[in-house]
Amino acid sequence: MALPVKFEEPIDYFTKCLQCFKEYQYLFKFPNTDLLTENVLECIEIDEIDFTINESCDLRSTVCNYLDTFFEKFDRLKSEYTTIKHTDLDFLLNVPLSPKKKHEITYLAKEIKDFCEEINCETVVDFGSGLGYLDQQLYETTNLNVLGLECNENNYVAAKRRQRKYHINSLSRVKYIKHTINENSKNNIEEYLCDKFLNCDSFCITGLHACADLTIDAINIFLNSKTANGLVIMSCCYHRMISDNGRFKNFPLSDALKECCDENSLEILSIPFLRLAAQTSTLGTKIEDSVFNLLARAVLQVYAFKNNLILKRTKRKAVRLKSVKNNFEDYVQDALTGYQLIRGNGSNNTENINFDVEEIISIWRELPELTFKKAAIFVLLQNYLQPVFENFILYDRLIYLQERGILSCKYKKIVDNNISPRCLALIVKKH
Repeated sequence: MALPVKFEEPIDYFTKCLQCFKEYQYLFKFPNTDLLTENVLECIEIDEIDFTINESCDLRSTVCNYLDTFFEKFDRLKSEYTTIKHTDLDFLLNVPLSPKKKHEITYLAKEIKDFCEEINCETVVDFGSGLGYLDQQLYETTNLNVLGLECNENNYVAAKRRQRKYHINSLSRVKYIKHTINENSKNNIEEYLCDKFLNCDSFCITGLHACADLTIDAINIFLNSKTANGLVIMSCCYHRMISDNGRFKNFPLSDALKECCDENSLEILSIPFLRLAAQTSTLGTKIEDSVFNLLARAVLQVYAFKNNLILKRTKRKAVRLKSVKNNFEDYVQDALTGYQLIRGNGSNNTENINFDVEEIISIWRELPELTFKKAAIFVLLQNYLQPVFENFILYDRLIYLQERGILSCKYKKIVDNNISPRCLALIVKKH
C-alpha cells in the first residue's frame, strides 16, 4: 500500500502532508538555480554544526534541532515498498540499449506476463510504444497479442521498419498504429483491436515511462472501457502534466485530496514540487560534486540578478561538469561558451554582453563555509523528500480509482530503484 502505516484514512494522510509541505516549502518551491538569490539557505536554521561534506555524511547522526524536527515530521509520511526479488531475466533483443532500459523492459514484460495470466487476458495495448522494444520483448517471452500505440511519426515508422527487418515472425501478433492517446481514445482502441485481432474480448493497458498525463488517460480509459480489464503502467515526468495558470488538469485527482486543498495548497503543489517528485531518490554523484554544481550555477544566477541580466543556455549541457572537476575558475570558463547574457528589461536588444569573470569569481570566493554545509543539507533533504512527494502523487491516483469502485489496485516495485529511479508500477484489475 502507498498509505504510510501511521495513517488509517486518506484524508488524514493528505492533510498532514500538506501541513508539512507548507512548512518546508522553501526546500522545493524555487528553481535550484535561485538558491542564493531567494536566500533559501537562510531558512535552514543551523549556525554551528559538526558536519563534514563527504560520501559518509549522515544527517540523522548530526546533532541539530532543525534536522531532528524535520525527520520527526517527515518520517511519518514515508511509505515502504517491498524490495523486488532479483531473478536472472534475459533481455532477448539485439539492440544497443543502456543497462537501465534493458532492465526496465525485461522486468516490466515479466510483470505483464504474470498479470495477464492471472486475469486470463490475451491482449496488451502499449501506450506510447516508441520503437517497440517492450512489444517485441513481450512477443519473445509470451503468447500475448500486442497493439503498440505511438503518437510520434518517426518512432512509429521506425518501429514498423525494425519489425519487418528484425522481427518478421511477430507480424501476426504485434501490431503498430500511429495514434495520439487522450482520455477519449476508448472507442478508437476498441476499433483497432477488433480490426487487428480476431475475437479480442478483453485487453490490458500497459506503458513504460508513461509521461505527463498519459497515466491518467490510461486510468480513465480503463475505467470507461468494458473490455479493459487490467492496467500495468509505470509513470514519469509528473511536472509535464497539463496546466493552466499554475493549476493542473489531473492533479489533485481524487475527491479526497481536492477536499483537503485550499488555494495555498494548490500553489505549493506546483511544477517545482512535481519536478522534485520525478527526480532520482539516490545521489547519482558524490555529495561534494552535487554541492559544487548547485552553488556554482547559483553564483552565476547571483551575478546575472545583480546586473539585471538573464542567463540563456546556448547548448543542452551548458557546462561540462565532469571536465571542470569542481574547479570554479574552469567552470566559469566553460560557462562563457555555454551561456549567453541578455538584458532583463524585456527589450529585444541582441547585443553581445560579456561576462565579468572577475566579479563572478569574487562572488564565489565570498561564500562562507556555512553556505557549503547548508547547501549539502539542502541537497540531502531534497533527496529525502523525493519519495515522499512521489508517494503523495501516486496515492492520489490510487484513491481516485478506489473512489470509482476499483478496489484491486496497488503500486508495486518491479525494478531495482538503484538502476531505474522510476521503479513503481500501478497494477489494477476490475474483477
